[in-house]
Amino acid sequence: MNRLLFSLIVVTGLLTACQNADNSRPVARVYDKYLYESDLQNIFLTNVSKEDSILIAKAYIEKWIQTQLLLKQAENNLTDKEKNVARQLEDYRASLLIHKYEQAYVNQKLDTLVKETEVEQYYYSNKDNFVLSEPIVKALFIKLRKEAPQTPKIKEIYRSKKQEDIQLLDNLAYQAAIFYDFFSDQWIPFSVITRQLPYTIDNVKETFSKQYIEMEDGSFIYLVSLREVKEQGETAPLAYITNEIKQLIINARKQNLIDQLERNLFIKAKDDRNFEIYK
Repeated sequence: MNRLLFSLIVVTGLLTACQNADNSRPVARVYDKYLYESDLQNIFLTNVSKEDSILIAKAYIEKWIQTQLLLKQAENNLTDKEKNVARQLEDYRASLLIHKYEQAYVNQKLDTLVKETEVEQYYYSNKDNFVLSEPIVKALFIKLRKEAPQTPKIKEIYRSKKQEDIQLLDNLAYQAAIFYDFFSDQWIPFSVITRQLPYTIDNVKETFSKQYIEMEDGSFIYLVSLREVKEQGETAPLAYITNEIKQLIINARKQNLIDQLERNLFIKAKDDRNFEIYK
């Protein structure tokens, strides 16, 4: 039996049979570094079979060996100056602790309720920042089988904006359509529609001008009625970016909380004479 596999079986047996035992036996070595049975105690999940435990332990040991080999190579090839990472580690530790504390503080204090009036005010104050990077539409999309008995009538009325035709279309499409979506009150990227079509659209401006698309592919007919269009480069409508604006407002609140926290800490520490700046 493979020596590593045998060791893994012994290790998993020891760990599951006697968690309180003195697990100080080594299970792997790289140069003068050792991995011990006790180092493996916390890697196993509950209710895992012995076979799975062996696989988990094998992966952990092999990763440990790879890490130690790379570390040894780095120590042998880097200069003393390059190996002096104490300052970097301290800076990283400080940044990590500060980030964790700020996140906990923000989570405790943050108001995530954004009113419609706040969204509108933000939108109209920053409209120049909300330029569409792609066309968006309100549209109707239908995919039909050519031989469906409802197809002629659907083709006749799918571009109509009369309420009675829209209701009839809903009923007919429900019976006959392979796929039917009516984004009458929702802006969506035009690409959401074009991805459903069998062929690419060469002249988007002409398509927008006609306000409809008709294509055939094998046994299917594709019908698109463009109800409203906003082209690339135009200002995005408020309804399309409401969620984005809410997130921007919440992010600004987060930053304000952090800025306020830092100011308050600084002022209090200054009043309490907890720091000095020497000239």
